Amino acid sequence: MGQSISRDAQREWMQSLRARIAHIELVFNNGDDGHPLVAQLAHLESTRTVGVKPGNGYARQRLTAVKRRFAYDREIIQALDGLGGFFPDVASTEPWTELGDVDVVFLDKHGEVLGATVTHEGMVITPDDDERLDRQA
Repeated sequence: MGQSISRDAQREWMQSLRARIAHIELVFNNGDDGHPLVAQLAHLESTRTVGVKPGNGYARQRLTAVKRRFAYDREIIQALDGLGGFFPDVASTEPWTELGDVDVVFLDKHGEVLGATVTHEGMVITPDDDERLDRQA
């Protein structure tokens, strides 16, 4: 088993990427209809795509997942944190935060992945150093 990711560690990880983030992709694995994050970010421009190609921890494409790509805005970071972060805190018995099954990909100005989450696995991927932090099941 891997290392548990506390709420504070999730927040610190996002903050560590901020200076290099140009775009944020939100992948709603169960669709985005009625999702609270969509409502919170409705005033920000995004590109919506149905269907996601393999990558960022997934070997297969996800035809029903919805991806929304945003230019970086700190309101997105605040909204993610406001919904409880990516994964429940270590002491929680809940399987999800209010964010639910939404994966997040942080991209730099060249479109390179700075970091990504695989929410259902409780995993953060940081390609720069190939480090994986796994939340204990």
